[in-house]
Amino acid sequence: MPPLTRDELRSRRAVRRQADRHRSNRVMLTVVAPAVLVAVVIAAIVLAFYDTASGGDATAHSGQVASPVPPSAIADASAPQRVVLARAGQVEVVLPVAEKQVTAVLFHSATEPGAVNMAPASGVAHNLASDEGGAAGTSGVDVGAAAGTRVYSPVDGVITAVIPHRIAGRPEGLEMVITPAGVPDVAVRVNHIEPGPDGVVPRVGTAVGAGRTVLGRVRDLSRVARFDIARYTNDAGNNVQVELLRQATGPGV
Repeated sequence: MPPLTRDELRSRRAVRRQADRHRSNRVMLTVVAPAVLVAVVIAAIVLAFYDTASGGDATAHSGQVASPVPPSAIADASAPQRVVLARAGQVEVVLPVAEKQVTAVLFHSATEPGAVNMAPASGVAHNLASDEGGAAGTSGVDVGAAAGTRVYSPVDGVITAVIPHRIAGRPEGLEMVITPAGVPDVAVRVNHIEPGPDGVVPRVGTAVGAGRTVLGRVRDLSRVARFDIARYTNDAGNNVQVELLRQATGPGV
C-alpha cells in the first residue's frame, strides 16, 4: 500500500476528530439527560406538595400571610367560669367578677323599699352584715375586687337603665338596672362600676348573659366612700354591688 499523501492524512485526521466529537456528545447526553429528568421530577414533586399544603386555593399564593393571634387576645376572649352566688325564686345571680379575683363577699340589706332577699349559695364563702335591728338582710351583696377588675352581668336579662351612680350627690361611675329573663317584676341593680378601657357602655335594651357580658370595670371609690366589706379584705374594699328590687309589673319572684 503506497504511503498517504499529506492531504490524505489531513482529511483522515479531520474525519477522526469529527467522530470523536460525536462520541463525546453521545456520552454527554447519556450523563446529562438522566440528571435533567431527575431534576424535573423533583421539581414536580415539590410543586405538588406545596399546592396540597396550601389547599390548592389560588388565594394561598397571593403573598398574604395570616397574622398570629396574640396570647392576650385569646385570654381576653374567654369569660370566667360561671359561679352561682345566690338565688331568689326564678332569679339566679352569678359572681360578677372572676372567682379568683374576689377579695370577699358581704351580703347586706338594700336601702330601697321593695328589696328582695336572696339565698346565698353554699359554694361561695361569704359574710352577713346585720341591719340596725340586728337582722341579717340579703337583698344586697358586695363582691369585693380590686379597682379596674372586669365586671360581668350577674344575671341573664336585658338592660333597662344606665344612669350615673351618685355618692353624696356627686356622680361616681355608673349604675345599671337589668330585668332578669322571664322575671319582669324584679330589677337587678349593679353599682360601683365604670366604663372599661375602651370606653364602651352597654346601651338600654342590650341583652346580657350572666357571667358572659362585660358591663365595665370596678371603679376606685376608696377616696369618696368607706365600705363595710373592707373589714374582710386586705385593701380599701372596692367592690361591685348587686341589689334585687321589686318592680310593679306582672308575676315574678
